[in-house]
Parts: sequence; structure tokens; C-alpha cells
Amino acid sequence: MSKMADFNFDFLHSYSPLKRALLLIGITAVIAGIFIYFIYVPKLNEVKKLDRKLKQAQVKLHQTQQIASQLPEFEAEIAKLNLAFKKALNKLPDNKEIPDLLLKITKLGKDARLTFNLFQPLANRNKDFYAEVPIDIEVHGSYHAVGRFFSKICSMPRIVNIFGYSLGNYEPIEGEDFLKTRFQAVTYTFTDTAIPKKVTKKP
Repeated sequence: MSKMADFNFDFLHSYSPLKRALLLIGITAVIAGIFIYFIYVPKLNEVKKLDRKLKQAQVKLHQTQQIASQLPEFEAEIAKLNLAFKKALNKLPDNKEIPDLLLKITKLGKDARLTFNLFQPLANRNKDFYAEVPIDIEVHGSYHAVGRFFSKICSMPRIVNIFGYSLGNYEPIEGEDFLKTRFQAVTYTFTDTAIPKKVTKKP
């Protein structure tokens, strides 16, 4: 078996104290450099990475806490929107109610002492989740009777809007201005199927 070499530092006695001090400083610097490069710096980088991850986790935690604190408000807002949506749907007649609604409109006109020259339901105009139900109407009567008729239509529980009205053929009868009034009454019905969007083919 080979023997390990014995380290003999007797030669250091021949060095001056200054050289021995400088040699000691050099050895210490080498050892410190090895420690810093191979142990301290890797550990420092690892600590920095862990610190960044900790800060990111803290930010995410803060954001999550904010969202959680606002969750009751979001839920209350969604509940309000659902309620408003249901109320709006209640004002939209379904297809079964349309004939009764048309009869009510004609009755309102007759109650206002108007004569119907035209009452023509048109084809439904499909939108997103609802359809427009337009009716071309022409009535004859006094100006005030037409105003009462419009007011009663707008105050109906179901939504009925008046569009594109025109007045003409004025004639004075018993101190009142009688005229023909043509307009389009539009009500709406709820549909549970959305219209498919058109797909444009790529060339």
C-alpha cells in the first residue's frame, strides 16, 4: 500500500513574516472564493428564486382574497339581472298570446272611437332570442282619439311600440279634425332558439 505524502511546511520558516502573511491571505482568499462560487452564490440564487415565487404567491393570494370579498356583490348583481330579465320576458307575449293581443289592440282602437281601415299582421322578424311581430294599421278618427289610442297601447302590460306613423286626409267634422293615421305597431315574442350566425367561407 502506498503511503500518503506527508506535507512538510518547514520551508515556510525560511519565508519572511510578510511573505507568510501574504501566503496565508492568498490561501484564505482562494478558500473564500471557492466557498462563494460553489456554495454561497448558488444558495443566494435559490433564495432569490424562492423570494420571487413567494411574492408572486402573495400577489395571487391578494387577488383571490379581493375576488372572494367581492363575490357576494357579484352574486347579488347577477340575481338582480336575472330578476330584471324575467320581468322583461313577462312583457313579451309568447306565440299563443299574439291573437289575444291583436284583439286587445283593436278593442282599444274601437274604445277610442276609431275606425280601422287596415289591420294587417306581417311576417315575424327574427332577432337573437326574440322576434318582432309587426302589424300595419290605418285608422280613421279625430286627432284626440288617435292620441288616446296611442297612449293606451303604450300603457299595455305587454310591450307594443309604435313606429313610422303618418297623418293625412284632414277633414273637420263637428268641430274636430278627423284624419287618417297609418303606423306600424310592433310587439315582441320570446324565442328560445338563437339565430345561427352566418359562416363566411374562406377563399
